[in-house]
Amino acid sequence: MKFEYGKAYEKYPVEDFTFPDGSRLKVHNIFNQTPEFMKSADLLFVDPPWNVGNLRCFYTKNGQPLEATFEDFYHRVFEVIKEIKPKTAYIEIGKEYLAEFIQETKKLYKYVTFYNSTYYHSSKNLCYVIRGSNRAKKPKLDGLDEENIIGWICQNEDYEIIADPCMGQGLVAFYAHKANKRFVGTEMNPKRLAVARKRVEEKKK
Repeated sequence: MKFEYGKAYEKYPVEDFTFPDGSRLKVHNIFNQTPEFMKSADLLFVDPPWNVGNLRCFYTKNGQPLEATFEDFYHRVFEVIKEIKPKTAYIEIGKEYLAEFIQETKKLYKYVTFYNSTYYHSSKNLCYVIRGSNRAKKPKLDGLDEENIIGWICQNEDYEIIADPCMGQGLVAFYAHKANKRFVGTEMNPKRLAVARKRVEEKKK
């Protein structure tokens, strides 16, 4: 089964693409060495796969076998966050690994909280967004959909560049660009990442 994502890649190829403002997207496997440009970010939002089934699906859509455990994967996600060293990091996750993700976030940040959220603007789709920072602050984000949280973050957090090491189809890129902020992101699936470039260049969600 092919996952074409509207064939955005035909018009918006994005193996390693830099926008006029210096924002950058790159096709990259998170298990490989983190690109140096990602370390320029001082804010981070990431929505990684939430469990092994979700992770396997991402690899299947990219036509690759999954050769790691989910524990290997999420530990690598937090290694990447540690390498980037953002002042504040937001991590989206489902209920199954919420406790583990909170504990990992607490290893990196002094102040950690989490918000109840949804995705695809449906009350049936429950998720959580963890916020880690070394500055005490609790934005009122509880109950908002993940897209609205991303929009708020990009518009209201104090930052120069936001990173997303699991960029997917580019909500972070779209809302950062909308807020006139720079973004950097990586994603293993070039067809999904092409949608991110398309969203920015066409300024459409």
